[in-house]
Amino acid sequence: MSDIVGIDLGLSTIKAVALDKSQEYLSLAAIGEVKTPNGEWLKAGSNKKSVEEMAQAVKSLVKDMKLSGRQVVTALPENDIVSRLVSLPPLKENEIKDALRFEAETFVPYPLDQVSIDYEVVEEDEAGRLTVFAIAARNDLVASYVKVFKSAGMELLAIESPAVSMRRVLKQMATVSEATMLVDIGEKYSNIVSFKNGNIYFARSMPVGGESLTRAISVNLGLDMASAEEYKKAYGLKEMELEGKIKNAILPVFNSMAEEIRRAIALYGENNNKSIELLVLSGGGAKMPGLAEELTKILGIEVQVVQPFLNINSQKIIVPIDLSTDGYRFSTAVGLAMRNLI
Repeated sequence: MSDIVGIDLGLSTIKAVALDKSQEYLSLAAIGEVKTPNGEWLKAGSNKKSVEEMAQAVKSLVKDMKLSGRQVVTALPENDIVSRLVSLPPLKENEIKDALRFEAETFVPYPLDQVSIDYEVVEEDEAGRLTVFAIAARNDLVASYVKVFKSAGMELLAIESPAVSMRRVLKQMATVSEATMLVDIGEKYSNIVSFKNGNIYFARSMPVGGESLTRAISVNLGLDMASAEEYKKAYGLKEMELEGKIKNAILPVFNSMAEEIRRAIALYGENNNKSIELLVLSGGGAKMPGLAEELTKILGIEVQVVQPFLNINSQKIIVPIDLSTDGYRFSTAVGLAMRNLI
């Protein structure tokens, strides 16, 4: 079994995936999910109680999955980090971080002594000039994640941006095009990430997610949130269902989300010779009925739901979920587990 487990600390659930690699093939070694005990644990100032609750949930999940590996790769919330594509002159590897700290003064909204900066080189031209995807995160945020996994008795191998982990997932999908955009729909936030030739071009977060859509149904139709959630999952944007009442309730929030995506597509087109050709949906809200079809109609491009297990052999274990219908929810965890494997 793999020594590394990808763990996604989501607002609703904690998802974990472990992979094995034999020659060029990846196999699913373990998969599991547990309800997040405290979705507001980061806002709670990461007090001792909230950290211990999260650590206990992680420890319980890893035990249930019978994982032998204790090394973890995890991801920070995209809405809590700052990322930017930065152009740099020809530099040696050991000079890049110093140059980025200088550049960071222009785009990081925190004192630089309170943040950690990481990067990956996206491109190097013939003259040696670099295009670098830079990521900055507050030290206190990083420390909170370190505390959770240390308390859970696990070794934190790396902390990534979700965009970096999702890049690995898309790389495994044979249908991904040269100019691809990913929209990851979470509970409270959705992330938009564009990829150029398999590299991250930009990433941004918007404060609209599955909960916003559910609340719109709740308010417009006078339903409690639990009932509104069920209606959303059952009917979504399907016009012919319930006389279109669910769709009409959702539409204002959906249109706001679609406009953000349209702007991101336009921005990519303005700065490149190529337009976005494929939009990939991931996250818990990706399979809302009618979502992909409605986005295709509005944006005029192909839209598909991510398939993180498409080229991963899952025959070696008994999988507790249907990967063909529910596997998309584990996309980030799969990408994290792929670190050092692809």
